[in-house]
Amino acid sequence: MDRSWKENDSLLGQSLHGNKQLLELDLDYLERRGGETINYENAESGSKEEESPADTLDRVKVVFLGAPGVGKSSIIRQFVWSEFSEEYKPTERRETFYPSVVLADRLYELKITDLPTIPYFPVSSHLEWTDFRYCGLRSANAYVLVFDLSNQDTFQYIRTLREQIYEGREMRGVPLLVVGNKQDELSPAVASGSRYRDIVNLVRKHWQCGYVECSARFNCRVVQVFRELMKSIQAVEGRPPSPISAPMQPLRAHPHDTGEKCILL
Repeated sequence: MDRSWKENDSLLGQSLHGNKQLLELDLDYLERRGGETINYENAESGSKEEESPADTLDRVKVVFLGAPGVGKSSIIRQFVWSEFSEEYKPTERRETFYPSVVLADRLYELKITDLPTIPYFPVSSHLEWTDFRYCGLRSANAYVLVFDLSNQDTFQYIRTLREQIYEGREMRGVPLLVVGNKQDELSPAVASGSRYRDIVNLVRKHWQCGYVECSARFNCRVVQVFRELMKSIQAVEGRPPSPISAPMQPLRAHPHDTGEKCILL
């Protein structure tokens, strides 16, 4: 195992390497702020696939998938770390992030897995073990499929991948969200084209799943990506949808956390 991978052995901020400050993101409030940058410290990524102990039950395993260069990692890092790099660096190994988010007064602990482009989705546990060991593809609680709005050929990749996912595992109760990234590079000519309209209609009407367009570069609607994802999770759980507006609330450090800072988002 590459020792450069950052490890985080607790979704609540406890680690084998010491106590880490809890990161909680209030999605309702962040959306009302319009995606402003959030400054915080000690957000960690990790590489352990094993489940970590937690004090709450609302833990969600999310896998991001998409063709090379569509901005999967940029969306995650913009959301978790409020950062964006203009330099393209292909994802070469699995990276795992453990943010905590608050939606409708409920705390969720996310395990977000960012993977290199996979050639196919494993249709059996045997294939997952032999070809995608430790990736947790078939055990995810939700999937986010990302394509590039400025390069609509990348949509075909997630279209094929979606078919394989539905053929390879039981998807009842497993939300799937489609994200069109690089909205800032979507030209008016492409946006008014029939192919773009066909993609949107296919996802919304035929796939009947969530769809969000965003720009990781400008942090535009990135929060909405995760808000839509968590609303889908809540719908599966049979919980009422998050209110459109809610009073601003401070986010408190977990009792196990030794940090003194309170994060007000």
